[in-house]
Amino acid sequence: MPAAQRTAWDAYLTVTRGLLPAMDGRPDHMATATCDLSGFVVRIERYAPLWGEQGPILLAALHGAQTLRRGGDRADLADLLRAIADRLYLISAGPRAPRRDRRCCPRNVGAYRTAAARRRGDSDG
Repeated sequence: MPAAQRTAWDAYLTVTRGLLPAMDGRPDHMATATCDLSGFVVRIERYAPLWGEQGPILLAALHGAQTLRRGGDRADLADLLRAIADRLYLISAGPRAPRRDRRCCPRNVGAYRTAAARRRGDSDG
């Protein structure tokens, strides 16, 4: 697994197993989430250049998350962290393999018709 994918996966786990569960509404857990969020932001700032065009998007989302945290809006912060986690998951999955043309698959021969469908008894004339 390339470094960009590995770091995205690690960041994804940090959000889904650390930050989101820590935001369950209890004050003592919110203090932990605040500390974890600060470390998470530093990690994303460091590795964002590995993620191409997704890096600046994640940085902007994280700066929004910090603003929401300071404002105390837990519900919106949790929603934004879920969106960040989704994007990190997609980065960690890597580029998708090109799709095969389904018409060439032996199992689908005849299922996809390129010409007009003909029925038994149709005439050419």
